[in-house]
Parts: sequence; C-alpha cells; structure tokens
Amino acid sequence: MNVHLLCKTLFYSIIFFFLISCKEKEVDNSSQMYIGWASENTTPNVPVIIHGQFHARVSEGIMDPVTATALAIESIDGQSSKKVILISCDLVFITDELRDAVRKRVTESLPEIKPEEIILNATHTHSGPQYSASREVIKETTDNITQTSNIKSTYGIELEAMEFSDCLDFLTINISKTAKRAWKNRKPGGISYGLGHAAVGNNRLQSGVSGKSQMYGNTNRKDFSHIEGYEDHSVNLLFTWDNKKNITGVVVNLACPSQVSEGDYLISADFWHETRIEIKKRIGEELFILPQCSAAGDQSPHLMIEKKAKERMQQLMFPGTESGRNSSGRRKQIAMHIADAVTSVLHYTKNNIEWNPIFEHKVETIEISRRLIEIEDVNNAMKEAKEWEKKFEKMLFDITENPEMKEKPRWYLEITRTHRLMLRSLGVKERYEKQKMQPRLPIEIHVLRIGNIAMATNPFEYYVDYGMQIKARSPAIQTFLVQLAGSGSYVPTNRSISGGAYGAVPTSTLVGPEGGYELAEETLKLIDEVWEK
Repeated sequence: MNVHLLCKTLFYSIIFFFLISCKEKEVDNSSQMYIGWASENTTPNVPVIIHGQFHARVSEGIMDPVTATALAIESIDGQSSKKVILISCDLVFITDELRDAVRKRVTESLPEIKPEEIILNATHTHSGPQYSASREVIKETTDNITQTSNIKSTYGIELEAMEFSDCLDFLTINISKTAKRAWKNRKPGGISYGLGHAAVGNNRLQSGVSGKSQMYGNTNRKDFSHIEGYEDHSVNLLFTWDNKKNITGVVVNLACPSQVSEGDYLISADFWHETRIEIKKRIGEELFILPQCSAAGDQSPHLMIEKKAKERMQQLMFPGTESGRNSSGRRKQIAMHIADAVTSVLHYTKNNIEWNPIFEHKVETIEISRRLIEIEDVNNAMKEAKEWEKKFEKMLFDITENPEMKEKPRWYLEITRTHRLMLRSLGVKERYEKQKMQPRLPIEIHVLRIGNIAMATNPFEYYVDYGMQIKARSPAIQTFLVQLAGSGSYVPTNRSISGGAYGAVPTSTLVGPEGGYELAEETLKLIDEVWEK
C-alpha cells in the first residue's frame, strides 16, 4: 500500500514538474521584436522649387503637407540585436547626398545604429520640394556636386525660392528627427501581413498600329493599338501591433508614383494625403502610415482607357469635385481604393500576429551594366543641345533687355524648361565619356526578411516587368519591392525601347534592359540568401 502510494506520488510529481517545465518553456522566449513609429511635417514655410517637371515651378502655397514617416524595427535574439529604420518621404527621389546626410546625423545621435541600417524611399510626388540639382547634372556631368547643386545652374536663371542647399539642410534635419523619434519610441510588438488589390496605377504608354509608343496622349484615335505593358494592382501590406494587440501602423506598398497633381504650383503629398486621411478615419487617428512605391517605372495614376466612365464615377462618389488630369476627385477615389484594400486585408490578418518573426537584413553595393551610348546618340544630342542653347540665350537676352517681362505671372516657365532640356542633351556626351572609364554603374540595394515576407529596394524607376520577374521567383510568400530608394533613372524593357516612348530613350535612362535583368538577378540572389538563413 505504501509502495503504491509512493509510486502514485512520484508519478504525479513527474507530471507536475513536466507541466511546469513546459509552461516555463512556452513563456521563456529570449527573442523579441521592438517596433517604433514617428512622422514629421517636412514642408518648408517659404517658397521652394517644386520638383517633377522640366520647367521650374516656384511654389505658390501649400495644398497639403509633405511628410517623412519612419518605422524602426529591432529584433533581439539572446545577445544579438538586428535593426533597421525605414523612412518614407514625400519627395521625387532620394539622392545619395540626402541619404548620407540623414545617416550621418542619425548615427551621430544614435551610435548603436549603423548607417546602412537606415533606408530611405520616395513616394515620387511631383509636388514636393526640390532640394537638389537635376539628376543629369549631379550624376553625369561632374563629380563636384557642390558646384552644380543650385537653382541657377539647373534652370539657368535666379528664382525667388529656397536654395537647394538650404532645402537639403531643412529636409535632413526633419527626416533625421523622424528617424530618431521612431527609434526612441520602439516598444515590444508584432507584425502581420496580407495582400490586397487596388486599381491605382495604369501603364502610361500607348502603342500605335505602327508599333511606336508614346507616353500619355489621346487613345481615341484610329491608329491606337494597345497599352504597351502589364499593370500591377497588388497592394502589399505590413501591419504592426503593440503587445496588447492594438494596431500601431501599416506599410502600404503599391505600384504607382503619387503624381495626380503634378502640374500644380502648390506643395502637396498628392494622393497619399487623402489616403492617410481615409485610412485613419477607418482605423484610428493615431495610426502611422508608411507608403512605398513598388516597381512602377511605366505606371502612373493618370487614366488611359475609359476616362469618361471613371470621371463620371468620381462625380458620383464625390459631387462637386472637378474632373480632368489634376482632379481632387481622382485623388479621393484613389484614397478610397487603397483604404478598401487595407481594411479588407486587416480583417483577416489581425488574428495572425507574429511576435517573433525571423528578421534578416542584407545590404550590398552591386554593379550593373550601364545603357551604353552610341556615337550617333551623342551627335544627335549635341545638335539638340546647340538648338536649345541658342534658344535659351535669346530668351535670356530678351529678359535682360526687357526686365518688365518678369512681371508676368510664371514668366520663367519656358526659359527654365529650355535650359533643362539643354542640360539633358549635354548629359548624353558626358555619359558617353564616362562609360569608357566606368561601364558598370554602382548602386546600393537592400533586402529585408520579416517572417515570410521579403522587402527589396532599388534606386530606379523600375519598369513593372522586372518587378514581376522578382515577385514570380521570390521564395517569400509576399515580396515588397521598393523603388526610388535612391535617385536612379528609368529602367525600361526591350519592349519599351522598341516602342521608343519617353522613359525608354537614351537621354532618359542610365540603365537599359541588360542592367534591369542584372538587378533582378542580384535582388533574387540576396532574397535567397536571407531565406537560406
């Protein structure tokens, strides 16, 4: 009897300690994810040059604020800490100069952060402040950026607006402040993710029956054949949560630059402003929203087909809003589509939060093939440059002799456009000389793994076809492509080069199809490497 009781006691003791050990194992997890958010208004309070067109546009007011939004993520596993700060900016692109200035300022205050752990991307609003000389001036005509980073060297004349160097300093301070706040705000949290769809971006190139393509234009013509390329309407979403399962923010990744209002003279974040308002109205005013533009070098929000039907729907949805290219109704319609995608996906992901997802980050500087300039391209460009120069000098003479011309509103439009086109043509010769010494272009790319999603950056306006190649072959369940994490040019496809539209001509591209394929392969290689871990 005593033996039986002893055995029984021993049995229950073993079960008890087994359960205790299991319970301790369940809660004793040394891995932990910390998440922090911040957002900052980065709108200058004085007139600036608005970026996004060949001609200069001196800002005449503020339609809505441009912002920087930062998401800081730290993954701690035992003594190991992996971290990254993602920053989305309402700008046309991110120059190396801005990126490096932000990294320097942040790492001086936060020495635990490495420069390469800070990743910036632009939403490509065509209504944001210009803080840098044009890409063709900075990248291809000189190695001395300080000599060319001013308004006069870019546009040929003085304009009453914040100088580029001052705007660069202003943006650096405010973007850095956002990054530091996000890092200091980090708290234990988790992530969930999902895929939605929204018809925001449209392929902006139309092909005629002859096989030649053009950007935009009227499709209601007898020789219209088809829209040139594929369209990507996917919306990749990454949600963040605090440890009480309250949603804190969302990364919204879609293939469309924010350029509905690209002809205006008012500072604006474009459709992302209405999108932020709409998503916050549905989910919560304290929510942070970080936009990313996926591969969309040949997409835009402008309508190419069924314009009348879509504009009618805008009027029905938002009575009183104007129609046309710069319609506020179009921006609100886009915001509604994106918010629908976000809220529909959120419903299914809020019960699938990952508190300790795999977290990996790789960054590399790779070299890809330049689009080589032929001597014939140089000769044609130099002829154009001389014509533009002659036209510019005449305009400058007329303005100098007749200063009253400056009293006319926006008197500077044509002369600044002429000067930019002259520089664009001159840049072809500079590229021809540079490719002899450096036939391959060095670029920085990042790949993140967060659980079963991948996030991959590039500095270009990367055509949709390349994005599809990466998404199709990626081992991730979802792949977020982030273009404009730099200041690269268009990367067209062979199909688009055959069509010959803007974005595919030599003057618009530093990299051609060969480099585009190389970038896709290098990106997939990095994704595979973080997946092997």
